[in-house]
Amino acid sequence: MVTGKCPHCGSSEIYVSDNPFYEAFMVKTEAGTDLFSVQCYLCLSCRAMELHAAERSPSLFGKNKALIDEVPKSANWKKVA
Repeated sequence: MVTGKCPHCGSSEIYVSDNPFYEAFMVKTEAGTDLFSVQCYLCLSCRAMELHAAERSPSLFGKNKALIDEVPKSANWKKVA
């Protein structure tokens, strides 16, 4: 949907949230709990919705750390087998 086209129905009636979501998305680590920003995309034709996580946020994960580094070490996210 980030390209402006729905992968489910092909519509171009795609909207993105003006304000990213924050509080619902947590990564719990030994150092505490961090939050990561998420953009939400919505197709008005078929009502499909996609969430896309921000990869880097120094204020959340620390300098030179990224979502890809922190999630595998977290206590509340598990890899799908």
